[in-house]
Amino acid sequence: MTGTCHGGATLWDAIGLDILEERIYRLLLRDPRCSVEECARRLEASPDAVRASVDRLMEFGLLESAERRGLRAADPRIGLGGAIRRRRAELDRLSLVADELAADFQEGLLRADPERVIEVVEGSAAASRRVGELLAGASKEVLALDAPPYAASSGTSISAEEAVLARGVRCRAIYSSAVLDLPAKLDEIRQMMSLGEQSRVHANLPIKLVLVDGVTALLPLTGKEEGVHFTSVVVRHSALTDALVALFETLWREAAPLAGAPSVPALDAVDRQILELLGVGMKDEAILRHLGISERTLRRRIASLLGRLGATGRFQAGVQAARRGWI
Repeated sequence: MTGTCHGGATLWDAIGLDILEERIYRLLLRDPRCSVEECARRLEASPDAVRASVDRLMEFGLLESAERRGLRAADPRIGLGGAIRRRRAELDRLSLVADELAADFQEGLLRADPERVIEVVEGSAAASRRVGELLAGASKEVLALDAPPYAASSGTSISAEEAVLARGVRCRAIYSSAVLDLPAKLDEIRQMMSLGEQSRVHANLPIKLVLVDGVTALLPLTGKEEGVHFTSVVVRHSALTDALVALFETLWREAAPLAGAPSVPALDAVDRQILELLGVGMKDEAILRHLGISERTLRRRIASLLGRLGATGRFQAGVQAARRGWI
């Protein structure tokens, strides 16, 4: 059966093979004795077209030369696996190009319309909604600078951050040392820390800030967070967001760990590597080859790490270890 996608395309288009090449390969899998001429007859194609397709299949490693029969289909798990890896590498390169083009696109927009960088948000309720929207779209990391005064609706952003942490997104927050005198706020922070937030305190925070994936930031323009007169701005990817990232990293280096933060346990090099490999979804067989340890040792170490993290699965253990700063 031929794998057909919408619009007449086949699944094989994804690796750069057309429908005739797919049919020839399937035919030779079923009948290894089939010659080029026989393939052309049975598929109702010209011999020249079949020869060209055979050459393409040999380039992809799906066909091999056989001394007696002339052609031999390669194991699809090997041939297709290689083609898939090559296409993934091409897509990875294309993704890098897309990032470069996006940067050029953004720069062009900023030159043409600088107002695109800034979105003014009026009112505390609207600001709370925008924080929730930004956190919902986070895929890599959320950075936050947090200090009093606090809006009464701060619970909304706490729920949003819980969802972000549950997705495995890294969250780092620097709190004003003034929170140490606010028991209710301190309890909220410790709750976030238990879920994986990395928290520190600093005596002098110049601004409040939420920064998502290093490209979009929200910060207030007015001090009081209550009511319709509160104004904040969303800053999109630009030199401003780059400067805000640099500011956060400087403050992070200066800040101190919050008292009561979960300590990072002492992990030996093997346990650390195991957690890193689990976090990217690597299977046991690949981990064994990578580390050169016995299967029994690997199982024992994984069981111990799962217990220490309170994780129910291996991938979850890797994600939780990253969240807690173990790796």
